[in-house]
Amino acid sequence: MLATGLIILTAAISLYIFRNGVYSFWDADVKRIDTEQAQALLQEQNFLLLDARTPEEFAVSHLKGATRFEESLSLSLPKDQPIVIYCTIGVRSNKVAKQLSDQGFEVYDMKEGILGWANSELPVVDNNGLPTENVHTYNKSFAHLLKRGTAVY
Repeated sequence: MLATGLIILTAAISLYIFRNGVYSFWDADVKRIDTEQAQALLQEQNFLLLDARTPEEFAVSHLKGATRFEESLSLSLPKDQPIVIYCTIGVRSNKVAKQLSDQGFEVYDMKEGILGWANSELPVVDNNGLPTENVHTYNKSFAHLLKRGTAVY
């Protein structure tokens, strides 16, 4: 009985931390937003849009106007412009969001990532800036999370 209770408690805490961000769980300065909030912010204000995925993932699909994040990029980012950052499901972007927040940037981490964006039927583009149905899902195990579009991994 005690073991079952500990397993349930551990699962609940793990789910809470995953939904709220591994890194932002410990840092209230990292704001986690859902897809709808990200879309509204990007339409209303002048945000930098950063993609925390690999070059291969970015080439297959990304949000229009996004710049792929690299460590050296943070040296040239304007500190007075807020940032929306995403990855596949919000783990890698949450790590980079914490890093940028620690450097003094105002950062919003899109917790549902590009999969949440595509599942909301919002457009993604390929490496040529053309609309695509292909969405890079990081690997095969995340492909089932994509409900709209064609999974590529």
